[in-house]
Order: sequence, then structure tokens, then C-alpha cells
Amino acid sequence: MSVSGATIPRMVTVYANQTVVRGEDLPEVIRAAEVLGLGLKIENVMVPDDDGGYSLEWIVTREDEVPVYDEWEGRFEESDEDDEELLLSSAD
Repeated sequence: MSVSGATIPRMVTVYANQTVVRGEDLPEVIRAAEVLGLGLKIENVMVPDDDGGYSLEWIVTREDEVPVYDEWEGRFEESDEDDEELLLSSAD
């Protein structure tokens, strides 16, 4: 049986609680999970594409527990304490 010229589809294996999401759809998936009260774990993976290279995809996993997030105002507040210097020494 010859399969010359046939295209073999490239696949990503996911579990029942996972799905592959395109980058442009990711914000909507996150908003929907928040509205529905679902926890999500989002992983960035490289998937083989049709051209022999790799494309960037997102695997979204539904979590049993909904994580609790603090509201973040978009700024990192630095502490008033002086940071200790990191000292490197060579092993004798």
C-alpha cells in the first residue's frame, strides 16, 4: 500500500479536560472561565506545523479548584528594605 503524496496530519495529544487554543482566542477563554467559575492552567507548547517547522499553541487544562487571584494594578511595588548582595565564591 503506497501513501506517496499523502499528507500525514500532525496532532497534539490532549486529555478530556484539555483543549488547544489559538493565541487570539485565549483572552476570551480566560474571561469565559472566570464567568463560569472554572479554574484554568495554561501551557505554551510548540507543535509541528505543515511546513516542517513549529507553531506556538496554547493548551488549556480545566482545573478542579478555582484559583484565588488578588487584584493587580499593573505596578510592582518595591520594598523599602535593602536587598542583600549576592556573593559568588569559587570552590577550593
